[in-house]
Amino acid sequence: MYYCYLFEAKSIQDYLFQSNKLKDVIAASERLDRLIDSTKDSVLDQVLKAAELESDLLNRDVNTEHTIHFLRCKGGAFYAYCQQQAPLVSLRSTWTLTLSQLFPSMVYTDALSDGERLTDAMSVGLARLNADRNSPKRALAYATTIMDRYSRTGSALVPLNAYSSKAVHNEAELQKDKTVDLDTEQHRQAYQLFSMRDNAALQDRFTPTGLKGEIQYPIDLENQFPFVGKTSDLNRQEQEALKDMALIHIDGNGLGILLRKLKEALQDKSDEIYCQTFRQFSEALNEATVAAAKDATQYLYDFIVESGQADVGKVVLPMRPIVLGGDDVTLLCRADLALTYSEHFCLAFKHHSSKALASLFEQHLTGSGLKPYLTASGGVLFHKASHPFMHSLHLVEALCSTAKDLTKSVYGTQSNKVGPAALAIYRVSNATQSNFDDLIAQAQTYHVEAGSICLGQSSYFVSMNKNDIAEIESDKAHSVDVQEQVPLMVTRSLADLRLLFEASRDKQNAPILISKWRQIATLLSQHNQVEAERMYHRSMDLCTDVAIKDHYLDLMQTLMPKTNHDHKWIWSVGDKRSDVQQTFINDLLMFSHFSPVNALKNEEQTQ
Repeated sequence: MYYCYLFEAKSIQDYLFQSNKLKDVIAASERLDRLIDSTKDSVLDQVLKAAELESDLLNRDVNTEHTIHFLRCKGGAFYAYCQQQAPLVSLRSTWTLTLSQLFPSMVYTDALSDGERLTDAMSVGLARLNADRNSPKRALAYATTIMDRYSRTGSALVPLNAYSSKAVHNEAELQKDKTVDLDTEQHRQAYQLFSMRDNAALQDRFTPTGLKGEIQYPIDLENQFPFVGKTSDLNRQEQEALKDMALIHIDGNGLGILLRKLKEALQDKSDEIYCQTFRQFSEALNEATVAAAKDATQYLYDFIVESGQADVGKVVLPMRPIVLGGDDVTLLCRADLALTYSEHFCLAFKHHSSKALASLFEQHLTGSGLKPYLTASGGVLFHKASHPFMHSLHLVEALCSTAKDLTKSVYGTQSNKVGPAALAIYRVSNATQSNFDDLIAQAQTYHVEAGSICLGQSSYFVSMNKNDIAEIESDKAHSVDVQEQVPLMVTRSLADLRLLFEASRDKQNAPILISKWRQIATLLSQHNQVEAERMYHRSMDLCTDVAIKDHYLDLMQTLMPKTNHDHKWIWSVGDKRSDVQQTFINDLLMFSHFSPVNALKNEEQTQ
């Protein structure tokens, strides 16, 4: 008989951002990073030792009937099994007690199950885990009617102790926040006791091996974050642009497909192989995510140093790691560097997942029809550093979902093939609680003579070159799945958008400069499509070089659906008779505004 205990932390981002203070976000993310891991410093290992439970968390060679075996122990979740029920019951009691003390308001699900085979016990456990999401739970500490509440979270107030009060940066802030809620008090204790001003375990997972001790990550957006660095020669427009922040949230694609296929492949294998394989997969996925984060950080460091914004040595990077677990990564980054950081991460994740999962595919998934890698899609939200984190979080998660929809559009939602990486971008100028769809309707959609027009598409593939398109079309041609055979209608990518941007800032040759696109967008926002189209055609007519004009039209065409055959910069959404239109102008202007500082300097010269 096999017994399983499954645990997953839920709404982690909501928990991290609930106080809207960066030092609390940093401390909470570091504490959660130490919660579940296969290391001796993790809370999970400490709980096992305190309960005197035998496990293979650190030593996989341990194997008795009382040993707790872990199939997964990364990314805020663990799946464990044992041949005896008592050790898992003891683990559950001790673990949930520990959570109620260390993370009082964190939402989680857990479940116990059993079965004749490990696969049966896991299936029952996963079903119960999903059902547990709908079960109400009590969270400590209770905030009764007569109790004071922390204004940032609404939870009951507790006083700061000697350690947590030292985490406050200045006396004025200490006088304002002498009392906070219990979770925030725990975070600030950790902030001080773990010396997070100088080092932290989570940020080390973002740091390339060769740069450890050479770089720092800011802990104060107002006073320490290097918005401009050493580039004191920037003009006012550039400095204002660099004061913007970006929240990046990227999540892996195809994880559910791979797990489902892996489970099918292991159905007739021994329980020992089943356990080893899923543990191997969990660690390989984490390895790929960490390696991709380090590659992207290396790019950021190289750019900062090579562009003269910092000296080689102790460099404060314009980014702040927040979450890295499983196939999920969240961080704050300087706005002009956020998009290229995200692109580097997505490309590196595909590469490193291919390497990390190679042995797994060779042993169990040969002939499965799956791509031998995973991809990642995400959202990049540009906002002011002063905006509340919680509002930005909900928007960037919606952007991530939008990017994933574009990824799924390639092969369809029922396909076993993982689609290419995609990113969705959006900019908010004012703090807002509106959802993403409402913002698109309110801020980017305008009524014009022919109906309505949306000025942006938001989501783009990270890479969609000729080789990528050829591979996808070959997959579709050889597929027996009707949904996969649907022609590829959208191929727009950030690389295509970048090429159009480069062409639009060439003052000598560009048929339409960025400044002209901005004027066209203004006319559309004033509901004057006729004048906007007149300005567009007049600019194109003034370009007498046919080759340059044709090349420019080809660049625009790459951003449009394949159904738009007439090279129009505005096209109908869906049926040609539809009165809903779309264009790429807002995305192009956003790309221009948040290009890295060197590109911004060149842009000024062309306008």
